[in-house]
Amino acid sequence: MNADRYYPVNYLVYLLLVLLLSFTAAGLFLIKAWYVPFSMAILAGCVSSWFIIRLYDRTNDSISAFFDSLRNDDTSIQFPGRFHSGSLKALYESMNRLNRHFLEIRLQNESNENYYRTLIHHSTTGLLAMNQNDEIELMNETACRYAGISPETAHYKVLTVKNPEFYRAVCSLAPGESVTYKNVINNSFQLLFFRATLITKKDLPVKLVSIQDIRQELESKEVESYRKLISVLTHEIMNLLTPVTSVSKALFSQYLRGDRPVKLTEMDENMIMTTVRGLKVIDEQSRGMINFVNNYRKISKIPSPVFESFSIAEWLDQLKIVFKGELESESIAFDLQADRTTGQIVADKKLINQVIINVMNNAMDAVRENEGDKKISLHILQSPQNRLLIKISNNGPYIPPELQEKIFVPFFTTKKNGSGIGLSISQEIMKIHKGSISLLSMPDPYTVFTLEF
Repeated sequence: MNADRYYPVNYLVYLLLVLLLSFTAAGLFLIKAWYVPFSMAILAGCVSSWFIIRLYDRTNDSISAFFDSLRNDDTSIQFPGRFHSGSLKALYESMNRLNRHFLEIRLQNESNENYYRTLIHHSTTGLLAMNQNDEIELMNETACRYAGISPETAHYKVLTVKNPEFYRAVCSLAPGESVTYKNVINNSFQLLFFRATLITKKDLPVKLVSIQDIRQELESKEVESYRKLISVLTHEIMNLLTPVTSVSKALFSQYLRGDRPVKLTEMDENMIMTTVRGLKVIDEQSRGMINFVNNYRKISKIPSPVFESFSIAEWLDQLKIVFKGELESESIAFDLQADRTTGQIVADKKLINQVIINVMNNAMDAVRENEGDKKISLHILQSPQNRLLIKISNNGPYIPPELQEKIFVPFFTTKKNGSGIGLSISQEIMKIHKGSISLLSMPDPYTVFTLEF
Protein backbone atom coordinates (compact mmCIF):
# COMPACT_ATOMS: atom_id res chain seq x y z
CA MET A 1 0.00 0.00 0.00
CA ASN A 2 1.09 3.65 -0.53
CA ALA A 3 1.58 5.62 2.65
CA ASP A 4 1.36 9.08 1.07
CA ARG A 5 0.39 10.86 -2.15
CA TYR A 6 2.95 12.12 -4.67
CA TYR A 7 3.91 15.80 -4.54
CA PRO A 8 5.55 17.83 -7.35
CA VAL A 9 9.20 18.73 -7.26
CA ASN A 10 10.06 21.58 -4.83
CA TYR A 11 6.45 21.73 -3.66
CA LEU A 12 7.49 22.65 -0.12
CA VAL A 13 9.92 25.27 -1.39
CA TYR A 14 7.12 26.91 -3.41
CA LEU A 15 4.86 27.01 -0.37
CA LEU A 16 7.54 28.57 1.80
CA LEU A 17 8.33 31.14 -0.90
CA VAL A 18 4.64 32.07 -1.28
CA LEU A 19 4.33 32.33 2.52
CA LEU A 20 7.36 34.63 2.75
CA LEU A 21 6.26 36.86 -0.14
CA SER A 22 2.65 37.07 1.11
CA PHE A 23 3.55 38.29 4.57
CA THR A 24 6.21 40.65 3.20
CA ALA A 25 3.71 42.16 0.77
CA ALA A 26 1.09 42.39 3.51
CA GLY A 27 3.50 44.44 5.59
CA LEU A 28 4.18 46.85 2.72
CA PHE A 29 0.45 47.16 1.90
CA LEU A 30 -0.33 47.88 5.55
CA ILE A 31 2.26 50.67 5.66
CA LYS A 32 0.71 52.32 2.62
CA ALA A 33 -2.82 51.73 3.99
CA TRP A 34 -3.79 49.62 1.00
CA TYR A 35 -6.26 47.50 2.94
CA VAL A 36 -7.74 45.39 0.15
CA PRO A 37 -4.33 44.17 -1.16
CA PHE A 38 -3.27 43.73 2.48
CA SER A 39 -6.24 41.42 3.11
CA MET A 40 -5.53 39.42 -0.06
CA ALA A 41 -1.83 39.01 0.91
CA ILE A 42 -2.80 37.85 4.41
CA LEU A 43 -5.27 35.37 2.91
CA ALA A 44 -2.55 34.01 0.55
CA GLY A 45 -0.15 33.64 3.50
CA CYS A 46 -2.78 31.78 5.56
CA VAL A 47 -3.54 29.44 2.66
CA SER A 48 0.21 28.75 2.21
CA SER A 49 0.54 28.09 5.98
CA TRP A 50 -2.41 25.67 5.81
CA PHE A 51 -0.81 23.73 2.96
CA ILE A 52 2.53 23.56 4.81
CA ILE A 53 0.83 22.33 8.00
CA ARG A 54 -1.18 19.81 5.97
CA LEU A 55 2.03 18.56 4.32
CA TYR A 56 3.76 18.02 7.66
CA ASP A 57 0.65 16.41 9.14
CA ARG A 58 0.62 13.95 6.25
CA THR A 59 4.32 13.27 6.81
CA ASN A 60 3.75 12.67 10.53
CA ASP A 61 0.78 10.45 9.71
CA SER A 62 2.99 8.46 7.34
CA ILE A 63 5.63 7.97 10.02
CA SER A 64 2.99 7.02 12.58
CA ALA A 65 1.46 4.56 10.09
CA PHE A 66 4.93 3.11 9.50
CA PHE A 67 5.51 2.39 13.18
CA ASP A 68 1.97 1.06 13.62
CA SER A 69 2.55 -1.34 10.74
CA LEU A 70 5.80 -2.55 12.33
CA ARG A 71 4.02 -3.05 15.63
CA ASN A 72 1.33 -5.09 13.85
CA ASP A 73 3.88 -7.05 11.74
CA ASP A 74 2.50 -5.46 8.57
CA THR A 75 5.36 -4.95 6.11
CA SER A 76 3.21 -4.14 3.04
CA ILE A 77 3.34 -0.36 3.60
CA GLN A 78 5.44 1.61 1.07
CA PHE A 79 6.39 5.29 0.80
CA PRO A 80 6.61 7.30 -2.48
CA GLY A 81 10.08 7.06 -3.99
CA ARG A 82 9.56 10.04 -6.31
CA PHE A 83 9.30 12.59 -3.48
CA HIS A 84 12.24 14.89 -4.24
CA SER A 85 11.82 17.38 -1.46
CA GLY A 86 15.20 17.17 0.22
CA SER A 87 15.28 15.39 3.58
CA LEU A 88 11.73 14.02 3.16
CA LYS A 89 12.90 11.95 0.19
CA ALA A 90 15.82 10.57 2.24
CA LEU A 91 13.49 9.87 5.18
CA TYR A 92 11.02 7.92 3.01
CA GLU A 93 13.81 5.95 1.35
CA SER A 94 15.26 5.03 4.77
CA MET A 95 11.84 3.98 6.00
CA ASN A 96 11.34 1.82 2.90
CA ARG A 97 14.73 0.17 3.44
CA LEU A 98 13.93 -0.42 7.11
CA ASN A 99 10.58 -1.87 6.13
CA ARG A 100 12.23 -4.28 3.68
CA HIS A 101 14.73 -5.26 6.37
CA PHE A 102 11.94 -6.06 8.83
CA LEU A 103 10.20 -8.06 6.10
CA GLU A 104 13.35 -10.14 5.58
CA ILE A 105 13.67 -10.70 9.34
CA ARG A 106 10.02 -11.75 9.60
CA LEU A 107 10.35 -14.17 6.69
CA GLN A 108 13.53 -15.60 8.20
CA ASN A 109 11.87 -15.99 11.61
CA GLU A 110 8.88 -17.71 10.04
CA SER A 111 11.22 -20.04 8.17
CA ASN A 112 13.16 -20.83 11.36
CA GLU A 113 9.93 -21.32 13.31
CA ASN A 114 8.62 -23.78 10.72
CA TYR A 115 11.97 -25.56 10.69
CA TYR A 116 12.14 -25.96 14.48
CA ARG A 117 8.47 -26.91 14.72
CA THR A 118 9.10 -29.66 12.17
CA LEU A 119 12.13 -30.85 14.14
CA ILE A 120 10.16 -30.88 17.39
CA HIS A 121 7.15 -32.54 15.78
CA HIS A 122 9.20 -35.39 14.29
CA SER A 123 11.67 -35.79 17.17
CA THR A 124 12.04 -39.35 18.46
CA THR A 125 12.08 -37.88 21.98
CA GLY A 126 8.69 -36.91 23.35
CA LEU A 127 8.46 -33.18 24.15
CA LEU A 128 5.70 -31.49 26.12
CA ALA A 129 5.45 -27.83 27.18
CA MET A 130 3.13 -26.89 30.03
CA ASN A 131 2.37 -23.43 31.43
CA GLN A 132 2.00 -22.46 35.07
CA ASN A 133 -1.71 -23.33 34.95
CA ASP A 134 -0.86 -26.92 33.94
CA GLU A 135 -2.21 -26.31 30.44
CA ILE A 136 -0.37 -28.00 27.57
CA GLU A 137 0.97 -25.47 25.05
CA LEU A 138 2.97 -27.88 22.91
CA MET A 139 3.02 -31.67 22.53
CA ASN A 140 4.88 -33.36 19.70
CA GLU A 141 3.89 -36.53 17.86
CA THR A 142 6.07 -38.85 19.96
CA ALA A 143 4.67 -37.50 23.25
CA CYS A 144 1.13 -37.92 21.89
CA ARG A 145 1.90 -41.53 20.98
CA TYR A 146 3.19 -42.22 24.50
CA ALA A 147 0.09 -40.56 25.97
CA GLY A 148 -2.27 -42.47 23.66
CA ILE A 149 -3.89 -39.41 22.06
CA SER A 150 -3.99 -38.01 18.54
CA PRO A 151 -1.53 -35.19 17.67
CA GLU A 152 -4.47 -33.18 16.30
CA THR A 153 -6.12 -33.21 19.75
CA ALA A 154 -3.04 -32.54 21.90
CA HIS A 155 -4.93 -30.59 24.55
CA TYR A 156 -4.69 -31.01 28.30
CA LYS A 157 -8.45 -31.55 28.63
CA VAL A 158 -8.30 -34.43 26.12
CA LEU A 159 -5.34 -35.89 27.99
CA THR A 160 -7.13 -35.67 31.35
CA VAL A 161 -9.97 -37.77 29.91
CA LYS A 162 -8.01 -40.35 27.88
CA ASN A 163 -4.98 -40.78 30.12
CA PRO A 164 -5.45 -38.97 33.46
CA GLU A 165 -2.61 -40.83 35.19
CA PHE A 166 -0.14 -39.72 32.50
CA TYR A 167 -1.35 -36.11 32.87
CA ARG A 168 -1.05 -36.21 36.68
CA ALA A 169 2.48 -37.64 36.43
CA VAL A 170 3.54 -34.78 34.14
CA CYS A 171 1.87 -32.14 36.34
CA SER A 172 3.50 -33.43 39.54
CA LEU A 173 6.96 -33.39 37.99
CA ALA A 174 9.01 -30.52 39.45
CA PRO A 175 11.53 -28.61 37.27
CA GLY A 176 14.94 -30.26 37.45
CA GLU A 177 13.38 -33.56 38.56
CA SER A 178 13.46 -36.84 36.63
CA VAL A 179 11.31 -39.92 37.26
CA THR A 180 10.41 -43.21 35.60
CA TYR A 181 6.76 -43.90 34.81
CA LYS A 182 5.18 -47.24 33.94
CA ASN A 183 2.79 -46.70 31.07
CA VAL A 184 0.35 -49.19 29.50
CA ILE A 185 -1.10 -48.20 26.10
CA ASN A 186 -3.15 -50.62 23.98
CA ASN A 187 -1.94 -53.60 26.02
CA SER A 188 1.67 -52.52 25.44
CA PHE A 189 3.95 -51.86 28.42
CA GLN A 190 6.31 -48.89 28.34
CA LEU A 191 8.83 -47.69 30.89
CA LEU A 192 8.99 -43.94 30.33
CA PHE A 193 11.65 -41.59 31.62
CA PHE A 194 10.39 -38.07 32.38
CA ARG A 195 12.79 -35.14 32.80
CA ALA A 196 11.52 -31.59 33.47
CA THR A 197 13.26 -28.28 32.73
CA LEU A 198 12.04 -24.77 33.48
CA ILE A 199 12.21 -22.20 30.66
CA THR A 200 10.68 -18.75 30.23
CA LYS A 201 8.37 -17.48 27.50
CA LYS A 202 7.56 -13.77 27.54
CA ASP A 203 8.70 -13.62 31.19
CA LEU A 204 6.31 -16.45 32.13
CA PRO A 205 7.54 -19.85 33.39
CA VAL A 206 7.02 -22.86 31.11
CA LYS A 207 7.80 -26.43 32.15
CA LEU A 208 9.40 -28.43 29.33
CA VAL A 209 9.19 -32.21 29.80
CA SER A 210 11.21 -34.68 27.73
CA ILE A 211 9.85 -38.23 27.50
CA GLN A 212 11.78 -41.36 26.47
CA ASP A 213 10.92 -45.05 26.47
CA ILE A 214 13.91 -46.63 28.24
CA ARG A 215 12.56 -50.16 28.54
CA GLN A 216 14.58 -51.64 25.66
CA GLU A 217 17.70 -49.76 26.72
CA LEU A 218 17.37 -51.02 30.30
CA GLU A 219 16.71 -54.55 29.13
CA SER A 220 19.77 -54.52 26.86
CA LYS A 221 21.93 -53.13 29.67
CA GLU A 222 20.49 -55.70 32.06
CA VAL A 223 21.32 -58.52 29.62
CA GLU A 224 24.82 -57.12 29.16
CA SER A 225 25.27 -56.92 32.94
CA TYR A 226 24.18 -60.54 33.28
CA ARG A 227 26.64 -61.55 30.58
CA LYS A 228 29.48 -59.76 32.36
CA LEU A 229 28.45 -61.28 35.68
CA ILE A 230 28.20 -64.79 34.22
CA SER A 231 31.60 -64.32 32.55
CA VAL A 232 33.21 -63.28 35.84
CA LEU A 233 31.40 -66.00 37.82
CA THR A 234 32.46 -68.66 35.30
CA HIS A 235 36.05 -67.44 35.43
CA GLU A 236 36.17 -67.48 39.23
CA ILE A 237 34.43 -70.85 39.54
CA MET A 238 36.78 -72.39 36.97
CA ASN A 239 39.78 -70.99 38.84
CA LEU A 240 38.53 -72.62 42.04
CA LEU A 241 37.50 -75.94 40.48
CA THR A 242 40.52 -76.53 38.22
CA PRO A 243 42.90 -77.44 41.12
CA VAL A 244 40.20 -79.68 42.64
CA THR A 245 39.76 -81.52 39.34
CA SER A 246 43.52 -81.89 38.82
CA VAL A 247 44.17 -83.16 42.37
CA SER A 248 41.20 -85.55 42.24
CA LYS A 249 42.43 -86.96 38.95
CA ALA A 250 45.96 -87.39 40.34
CA LEU A 251 44.73 -89.14 43.50
CA PHE A 252 42.40 -91.34 41.47
CA SER A 253 45.25 -92.49 39.22
CA GLN A 254 47.55 -93.03 42.23
CA TYR A 255 45.21 -95.62 43.72
CA LEU A 256 44.76 -97.62 40.54
CA ARG A 257 47.02 -100.32 39.12
CA GLY A 258 45.71 -100.83 35.65
CA ASP A 259 42.05 -101.73 36.14
CA ARG A 260 42.27 -102.67 39.85
CA PRO A 261 42.64 -100.59 43.01
CA VAL A 262 45.90 -100.82 44.97
CA LYS A 263 46.11 -103.14 47.94
CA LEU A 264 46.94 -102.02 51.47
CA THR A 265 50.22 -103.91 51.27
CA GLU A 266 51.17 -101.79 48.20
CA MET A 267 50.75 -98.47 50.01
CA ASP A 268 53.71 -96.62 51.43
CA GLU A 269 54.32 -93.46 53.42
CA ASN A 270 54.90 -91.38 50.26
CA MET A 271 51.42 -92.27 48.92
CA ILE A 272 49.83 -91.34 52.23
CA MET A 273 51.61 -87.94 52.36
CA THR A 274 50.66 -87.26 48.73
CA THR A 275 47.06 -88.08 49.56
CA VAL A 276 47.10 -85.78 52.60
CA ARG A 277 48.54 -82.91 50.56
CA GLY A 278 45.96 -83.48 47.82
CA LEU A 279 43.09 -83.52 50.31
CA LYS A 280 44.44 -80.31 51.82
CA VAL A 281 44.33 -78.65 48.38
CA ILE A 282 40.74 -79.87 47.90
CA ASP A 283 39.84 -78.50 51.36
CA GLU A 284 41.35 -75.08 50.63
CA GLN A 285 39.62 -74.81 47.26
CA SER A 286 36.32 -75.90 48.82
CA ARG A 287 36.68 -73.18 51.46
CA GLY A 288 37.38 -70.76 48.63
CA MET A 289 34.12 -71.82 46.99
CA ILE A 290 32.27 -71.26 50.27
CA ASN A 291 33.80 -67.78 50.65
CA PHE A 292 32.88 -67.03 47.04
CA VAL A 293 29.24 -67.96 47.69
CA ASN A 294 29.20 -65.95 50.94
CA ASN A 295 30.50 -62.90 49.08
CA TYR A 296 27.74 -63.33 46.52
CA ARG A 297 25.21 -63.37 49.36
CA LYS A 298 26.63 -60.09 50.65
CA ILE A 299 25.82 -58.44 47.33
CA SER A 300 22.34 -59.91 47.01
CA LYS A 301 21.32 -59.33 50.64
CA ILE A 302 22.13 -55.72 51.51
CA PRO A 303 20.05 -54.67 54.55
CA SER A 304 17.20 -52.21 54.11
CA PRO A 305 18.39 -48.63 54.73
CA VAL A 306 17.45 -46.71 57.86
CA PHE A 307 17.40 -43.05 56.79
CA GLU A 308 18.36 -40.31 59.19
CA SER A 309 19.45 -36.69 58.98
CA PHE A 310 22.95 -35.92 60.21
CA SER A 311 25.43 -33.06 60.09
CA ILE A 312 27.97 -33.16 57.26
CA ALA A 313 30.55 -31.21 59.29
CA GLU A 314 30.35 -33.68 62.17
CA TRP A 315 30.43 -36.61 59.73
CA LEU A 316 33.60 -35.25 58.08
CA ASP A 317 35.30 -34.98 61.46
CA GLN A 318 34.51 -38.66 62.05
CA LEU A 319 35.92 -39.61 58.63
CA LYS A 320 39.16 -37.75 59.43
CA ILE A 321 39.60 -39.88 62.54
CA VAL A 322 38.87 -43.09 60.61
CA PHE A 323 41.50 -42.52 57.90
CA LYS A 324 44.05 -40.31 59.67
CA GLY A 325 46.33 -43.06 60.98
CA GLU A 326 46.65 -45.07 57.76
CA LEU A 327 47.01 -41.98 55.59
CA GLU A 328 49.82 -40.59 57.74
CA SER A 329 51.64 -43.93 57.89
CA GLU A 330 51.54 -44.14 54.08
CA SER A 331 52.56 -40.44 53.67
CA ILE A 332 49.39 -39.72 51.69
CA ALA A 333 48.25 -36.08 51.47
CA PHE A 334 44.53 -35.88 52.21
CA ASP A 335 42.32 -32.90 51.31
CA LEU A 336 38.85 -32.86 52.89
CA GLN A 337 36.40 -30.09 51.92
CA ALA A 338 32.67 -29.41 52.02
CA ASP A 339 30.57 -26.71 50.39
CA ARG A 340 29.10 -24.34 52.97
CA THR A 341 25.64 -24.77 51.45
CA THR A 342 25.61 -28.48 52.33
CA GLY A 343 24.68 -28.56 56.00
CA GLN A 344 22.71 -31.79 56.42
CA ILE A 345 22.46 -35.12 54.64
CA VAL A 346 19.62 -37.65 54.74
CA ALA A 347 20.89 -41.22 54.32
CA ASP A 348 21.69 -44.50 56.07
CA LYS A 349 24.92 -43.43 57.74
CA LYS A 350 26.31 -46.96 58.19
CA LEU A 351 25.74 -47.91 54.56
CA ILE A 352 27.17 -44.64 53.22
CA ASN A 353 30.20 -45.08 55.48
CA GLN A 354 30.65 -48.52 53.91
CA VAL A 355 30.69 -46.94 50.44
CA ILE A 356 33.16 -44.24 51.51
CA ILE A 357 35.47 -46.83 53.10
CA ASN A 358 35.36 -49.03 49.98
CA VAL A 359 36.21 -46.13 47.66
CA MET A 360 38.88 -44.71 50.00
CA ASN A 361 40.54 -48.14 50.29
CA ASN A 362 40.65 -48.37 46.51
CA ALA A 363 42.14 -44.86 46.32
CA MET A 364 44.83 -45.73 48.91
CA ASP A 365 45.69 -48.94 47.04
CA ALA A 366 46.01 -46.89 43.83
CA VAL A 367 48.33 -44.16 45.17
CA ARG A 368 50.60 -46.71 46.88
CA GLU A 369 51.95 -47.47 43.41
CA ASN A 370 53.13 -43.86 43.00
CA GLU A 371 56.84 -43.17 43.32
CA GLY A 372 56.29 -39.45 43.91
CA ASP A 373 53.48 -37.52 45.59
CA LYS A 374 50.45 -39.43 46.86
CA LYS A 375 47.27 -37.38 46.95
CA ILE A 376 43.65 -38.15 47.84
CA SER A 377 40.83 -35.62 48.14
CA LEU A 378 37.23 -35.88 49.34
CA HIS A 379 34.99 -32.97 48.37
CA ILE A 380 31.28 -32.57 49.15
CA LEU A 381 29.30 -30.07 47.10
CA GLN A 382 25.85 -29.26 45.75
CA SER A 383 25.09 -29.78 42.05
CA PRO A 384 23.10 -27.24 39.97
CA GLN A 385 20.20 -29.75 40.10
CA ASN A 386 20.25 -29.55 43.91
CA ARG A 387 21.80 -33.02 44.23
CA LEU A 388 24.50 -33.88 46.78
CA LEU A 389 27.84 -34.83 45.22
CA ILE A 390 30.71 -36.59 47.00
CA LYS A 391 33.86 -36.64 44.86
CA ILE A 392 36.77 -38.86 45.96
CA SER A 393 39.78 -38.35 43.70
CA ASN A 394 43.34 -39.64 43.68
CA ASN A 395 46.48 -39.29 41.55
CA GLY A 396 47.00 -43.01 41.18
CA PRO A 397 47.61 -44.86 37.88
CA TYR A 398 45.30 -44.34 34.93
CA ILE A 399 42.48 -46.87 34.60
CA PRO A 400 41.93 -47.75 30.90
CA PRO A 401 38.38 -47.63 29.46
CA GLU A 402 38.06 -51.43 29.15
CA LEU A 403 38.64 -51.77 32.90
CA GLN A 404 36.41 -48.80 33.78
CA GLU A 405 33.49 -50.64 32.16
CA LYS A 406 34.04 -53.73 34.34
CA ILE A 407 35.03 -52.16 37.64
CA PHE A 408 31.50 -52.34 39.11
CA VAL A 409 30.87 -55.91 37.89
CA PRO A 410 30.67 -58.30 40.89
CA PHE A 411 33.86 -60.31 41.56
CA PHE A 412 35.87 -58.41 38.95
CA THR A 413 39.16 -57.25 40.44
CA THR A 414 42.67 -56.36 39.34
CA LYS A 415 44.11 -56.91 42.82
CA LYS A 416 45.93 -60.13 43.74
CA ASN A 417 43.98 -60.59 46.97
CA GLY A 418 40.85 -58.63 46.07
CA SER A 419 37.36 -60.10 46.27
CA GLY A 420 35.83 -57.83 43.62
CA ILE A 421 32.69 -57.13 45.65
CA GLY A 422 33.47 -53.82 47.38
CA LEU A 423 32.51 -51.53 44.49
CA SER A 424 29.60 -53.79 43.49
CA ILE A 425 28.16 -53.49 47.00
CA SER A 426 28.80 -49.73 46.90
CA GLN A 427 26.83 -49.46 43.67
CA GLU A 428 23.89 -51.38 45.17
CA ILE A 429 23.93 -49.16 48.27
CA MET A 430 23.81 -46.04 46.11
CA LYS A 431 20.90 -47.50 44.12
CA ILE A 432 18.80 -48.07 47.23
CA HIS A 433 19.54 -44.42 48.11
CA LYS A 434 18.14 -43.50 44.65
CA GLY A 435 21.61 -42.30 43.74
CA SER A 436 24.56 -43.42 41.66
CA ILE A 437 28.31 -43.97 41.74
CA SER A 438 30.48 -43.32 38.70
CA LEU A 439 34.15 -43.42 37.77
CA LEU A 440 36.20 -41.03 35.66
CA SER A 441 39.88 -41.74 35.05
CA MET A 442 42.12 -39.46 33.03
CA PRO A 443 45.71 -40.14 31.93
CA ASP A 444 47.13 -36.99 33.62
CA PRO A 445 46.84 -39.03 36.04
CA TYR A 446 43.52 -38.20 37.64
CA THR A 447 40.89 -40.65 38.90
CA VAL A 448 37.67 -39.65 40.64
CA PHE A 449 34.71 -41.58 42.01
CA THR A 450 31.53 -39.48 42.18
CA LEU A 451 28.67 -40.36 44.54
CA GLU A 452 25.43 -38.56 43.68
CA PHE A 453 22.15 -38.68 45.62
